[in-house]
Amino acid sequence: MERGCGCCALCLLGALALDAAGLALTLVGALVQPARAGRPYGDCLVLSGALLLFVSLLCWSLWYAGNLRGVPASELPLGARSPLPGPRSSLLRLASKLSERLSQRRPPLPGPAPPVPAPACARPGSLELRRLCAAESPAAPGERLV
Repeated sequence: MERGCGCCALCLLGALALDAAGLALTLVGALVQPARAGRPYGDCLVLSGALLLFVSLLCWSLWYAGNLRGVPASELPLGARSPLPGPRSSLLRLASKLSERLSQRRPPLPGPAPPVPAPACARPGSLELRRLCAAESPAAPGERLV
């Protein structure tokens, strides 16, 4: 099956099957307008068919990409066999260097710093904290803070 259909026959068969099922569901939902227990479900069939047709486009793309072949060097014109000198080749070198750097493994980013323990005077229940709070907040006459 490779000669007539290309080398990705599974993608081709999947695309054809999804095309047929999607087209059938879309036509049945749009033309017949089926109903069950008094409720129409034609819209569901139309949308399901459209979804199958979209997935078949992905299969067609895979089939096409799998069948792409490079042009042999003997069929290329003389000027196209070697890379062009000038800005284009330097741009290609820059792109390859950038690609190599981006594809290298990087060390993990440092995590958040560990929390710094609070001094003894700022811990809840300490006498200094109570005195600080009593000194900063005005109390109503006759109220005790501590």
